[in-house]
Amino acid sequence: MPYCIYLRKSRADAEAELLGEGETLARHEKTLLALAKKLKLPITKIYKEILSGETIAGRPVMQQLLQDVEAGIWQGVLVMEVERLGRGNTLDQGIILNAFKYSSTKIITPMKSYDPNDEFDEEYFEFSQFMSRREYKTILRRMQRGREASVKEGKFAGSIAPFGYRRVKLPQEKGFTLEIEDAEAAAVRLAYELYAYGDPQPDGTFADIGRATIAKRLDQMGIRNRKGGTWATASVTRMLQNPVYIGKVHWNRRPEKKHTENGKIKKTRPLAENYLLVDGLHEPIISEELWNLAQAKMRQHYRPTGVNGVMQNPLAGLVHCSYCGNAMQRRPYLKTGQPASLICHTHFCPQISSPLYMVEGKILEALSLWMKQHEPTWEDESSINVFSTKIMALEHTIADMEQELQGLQFQFEKIFEFLETGIYTPEVFTARNKTLSEKMAEIRSAIEETQAELSNLKAARKNQVSMIPKIKNILDTYETLTPAEKNKLLKEVLDHVEYHKKIKGKKNVSADNFEIILFPKISPEN
Repeated sequence: MPYCIYLRKSRADAEAELLGEGETLARHEKTLLALAKKLKLPITKIYKEILSGETIAGRPVMQQLLQDVEAGIWQGVLVMEVERLGRGNTLDQGIILNAFKYSSTKIITPMKSYDPNDEFDEEYFEFSQFMSRREYKTILRRMQRGREASVKEGKFAGSIAPFGYRRVKLPQEKGFTLEIEDAEAAAVRLAYELYAYGDPQPDGTFADIGRATIAKRLDQMGIRNRKGGTWATASVTRMLQNPVYIGKVHWNRRPEKKHTENGKIKKTRPLAENYLLVDGLHEPIISEELWNLAQAKMRQHYRPTGVNGVMQNPLAGLVHCSYCGNAMQRRPYLKTGQPASLICHTHFCPQISSPLYMVEGKILEALSLWMKQHEPTWEDESSINVFSTKIMALEHTIADMEQELQGLQFQFEKIFEFLETGIYTPEVFTARNKTLSEKMAEIRSAIEETQAELSNLKAARKNQVSMIPKIKNILDTYETLTPAEKNKLLKEVLDHVEYHKKIKGKKNVSADNFEIILFPKISPEN
């Protein structure tokens, strides 16, 4: 069986690179490839993690590696230190250890090789992970204390400057502050003045204006947000709530909160009631008087999600606009009493709204039709056998390609010996090296494509068994559920729904003349 390499850049590596120590992943890759050559291990894939997440959930390449390890693809994984696999919490460490242990996959480092099924190696691995986690928490606390101290000195501790400012290094001392970006600052002042005072009218009066209208006004004026895109209402809200514009800096204003939902850790960043707020070293863009007026208006217009904070939209986050791709939102009509509609809030988007209950109805109708087409065969033995036959064929193909790759790896190691003993001239070695490298790269690419096809096929087999009962449950219980319960069940079977409507409903045109495309949720094969 083949081996693979896992590379991950830590925060310490990033700091070392700034001091000129070279690119970390390249150095580690060179070291591990040399180790593989020394141990005569065939390397068929290299996983490169650019992100440095605290948990497995924040590291997509690590998730892919663990999925492949659990599938028994690798005989061993080469890594610089076992700590590179993860410094997460006890749950993450258990997931990593069990993945390697139950698949009998070895962990090979330049200092030591670990067999998770060996009692002493397992104990040593667990201890290394524990010490790594402890070191990580210590580093994190030190960094947080340093940032808090920096804020207390009036410095800007963020990595990205707010709209209206640019982040600059303080001369002759550690830390950063903010400098006003004139063009953006003018847009900030305009947004605050429109919100606090209103929109000037020809007769000298001021018309009240909301955050959504301000976002649209900025777009109409050709003012782009920091990412170069159009303004969203939420972006304007965050701007109007940020005390940095009156010369303040803050710490722990939106602390990360974690909670479990359906067995998964969810993270949110709500506004804190008590947080550190001090005078910054930078110049303010607006006056405190204007700031106070904006905050007073915002408190008057505050409205929680749904009614009393309870979800009212069963399609929340599920239906996306076919034009701009953004999630469509529920719009209630409290004054007129007419049914709520589903609309796209993106400025200048040509999408036409429809009554929400009609969109719901079409989704349920499509699910019912899909179930009728597939239910008669979902437990059909011949259907399952088709999947099994295809899966076995792909697994044999992968095994054959891996065997061929091992042969090429052996030849690749030999050409270095032939060069050293004089059998190959440098020219012959170079040509042979190029030919073998290209063949190996071609086979590795074919293996990856076939593995992806195999993974999709296994997921399809799994979904064939699991989707029908879930859809049946939705259709049987939907009318008895709350909007939040409906939303949860729909998201178990649907990744998203694409909505498209060209013509408005009128006298001779039905209001349900829209199209939807359902994208089912494909569960990865475990």
